[in-house]
Amino acid sequence: MAAALVPAASAGAPGPWKTITLEKHHGPLAAVLTVQRRKTRYGAFEFRGMKLVVRNGSHTVFDRLLCSEDRCSIASQHWVDLKNVWGDAAPEVILDSYTGGAHCCFESLIVLTGGGHAGHAISHFWGDPGYSVKTLGGAPVFVTADDRFAYAFTAFAASGLPVEVFAIGAHGVMNDVTQSQLTLVKKDAAQWWHAYTSLRGKSAEDDIRGVLGAWCADEYRLGDKAACDAELASALKKGYLKGPEIWPQNAKYIAFLHRELSKWGYRSP
Repeated sequence: MAAALVPAASAGAPGPWKTITLEKHHGPLAAVLTVQRRKTRYGAFEFRGMKLVVRNGSHTVFDRLLCSEDRCSIASQHWVDLKNVWGDAAPEVILDSYTGGAHCCFESLIVLTGGGHAGHAISHFWGDPGYSVKTLGGAPVFVTADDRFAYAFTAFAASGLPVEVFAIGAHGVMNDVTQSQLTLVKKDAAQWWHAYTSLRGKSAEDDIRGVLGAWCADEYRLGDKAACDAELASALKKGYLKGPEIWPQNAKYIAFLHRELSKWGYRSP
């Protein structure tokens, strides 16, 4: 991401409001982000009046004020980029925002610039993992991880977040296409299995409920719920499913895990 507004850490009285402009160009396509910011007494920046204007030649395809509680929060960060994430001829405009703070949070506003959907905006909340854009099967996709698993089964540091893949569909809607990218899911499952087997039974302080939950989620997607069930039964028998009592343990953990996976749409094909 070549253009960014990044807060600086320094002390002092609140400063004056200043207008910051970020511009990105590609041929006739131009994206201009303007926002007012000032330094608070604590050193971080606060923002107001964020506006994104997208023009294709002389035609304005998008012109909107965009501040929200998260997007313009104190110490937030913002990036503007032009990148082909839809697979058509023209690049899309991406406004990425980071709210600042511990373990949170990335959000993207994607403005389509070509075809009959020019000017259509897609907002997607990524949570803590953020995303990367990759080309898989000849098409661009967003690779991220399921932020719902953070803190779900244990503390954040011990949580496992299984891979997720999204793509913008033909009608300009962000779709979950993880089930069509099982090679990534298999790789992700191997990662969580390694983390789990490296920790299980080694120390009473090692909480494996987070990484085991992520592995089970991947196994669900791969159509091998039976492998998840077998390992859960073995882990219960060997006393691995313990940890801080804030989260369910032992048999209650197994029931809770299955309930959450089902609620979140993790089902064996």
